[in-house]
Amino acid sequence: MSAAEAATAAGAAEEAFALEELLLSRAYLYTLFHKLLGAAPDAAALDALLGRETAEVAGAYAEDDATMRGFGRFLQGLAAREDRAALLDEARDEHVRLFVGPGPLPAFSWESPYRTHEPSLFQESTLAVRAAYRAHGLEPKRLARVPDDHAALLCAFLARRSGVALAALRSGDANGLAVELRDEEAFAAAHLTSWLDAFAQAARRSRTAVLYPQLIEALAAFARVDAVFLAEAAYWAEGLAAEGAVGAPDVRRGSVEARALEAAREALAALEALRPYGIEDYELVPARSCAGTR
Repeated sequence: MSAAEAATAAGAAEEAFALEELLLSRAYLYTLFHKLLGAAPDAAALDALLGRETAEVAGAYAEDDATMRGFGRFLQGLAAREDRAALLDEARDEHVRLFVGPGPLPAFSWESPYRTHEPSLFQESTLAVRAAYRAHGLEPKRLARVPDDHAALLCAFLARRSGVALAALRSGDANGLAVELRDEEAFAAAHLTSWLDAFAQAARRSRTAVLYPQLIEALAAFARVDAVFLAEAAYWAEGLAAEGAVGAPDVRRGSVEARALEAAREALAALEALRPYGIEDYELVPARSCAGTR
């Protein structure tokens, strides 16, 4: 290998390391939004939201978006509260008013009403989301009992898909990574950025703004930033694939970079393990009719 080729390979490996960090960060945020929008908050979920890992991940997006910067400051303010038990009670009450009832809900938490302006469930966009899940061998655990296009399920899906992208990156499969990122970009454009701003605006009609209106605004902002990231990362992977280069991260065991990646993986695994009450209603499982599909 020539010096120029070695430098190019080293540059690609460095960029791949940065990409792995961002893929882990987006998986973490989508998982966090899934847990909090799909279930009533509990002490463990609130601790995760207000913990150091979430602050660091949210901070990684703060440079690119004013809403994410504001969300970071909002989390700092909540974390500074000494009455954590009272905060949890307030957040639970707000969750019930926004997502459960009784009484009219100030905001629908699934996509189709924002597209058709009809409040009914299981509309055309719902079935399009179901088809996307099944194309990847997944379906909602409570199929036909909860809307497939619920925000929590959409976040769960993209968290899983980020894991697929991570696997392609770690194996050095630049072409597979590019295809995966483009597919995620298309899904995000079709089923997240198209309605989450309207969802956030509707959530502001809640009588309180303890947690969820700000959380939904942050999700809408993050989805926009993520769509740009997906496009840029896919372009990078396509360039590597065209050159026949390998983009797997080259991180020495015990290095600062290796420790950072390991910490990020552990934080994501801990978040994935959380089981707030009711989350089982908004989980994705292997599709019974699609066993063995991608």
